[in-house]
Amino acid sequence: MTGLYTPTDGISGNGAKAYRCLTCHSAVTYSDRLLDIGGINRHVFTNPSGIRCDLHTFYSCPGATCHGGATEAYTWFAGYRWRLAFCTRCGEHLGWHYEAVSDISRPEEFWGILTVHLAVH
Repeated sequence: MTGLYTPTDGISGNGAKAYRCLTCHSAVTYSDRLLDIGGINRHVFTNPSGIRCDLHTFYSCPGATCHGGATEAYTWFAGYRWRLAFCTRCGEHLGWHYEAVSDISRPEEFWGILTVHLAVH
């Protein structure tokens, strides 16, 4: 195990790295599923409570599931509504699942997974 993700870990786009739930260590997704939104796949936002959220965007996260109704309130990605995303194995909050509001938006959906909840292997 390599532990917490740090910016110096370097991300390859070839699937060589597994992103695992920091709590239970089950696979959430892989580096070949990183998705550029606005030209980048790493985003830093501050939520309405003032908490800094550092996340990666992925087109697929087989180890995550989403719950609750989708909302556009406080979305960080214009044109997308979000739902909470959790680890399918342990239920730990991992980030958010985003769904396009319009049928013509691309991508139609993606995941925003918090770097502090991931271990990279």
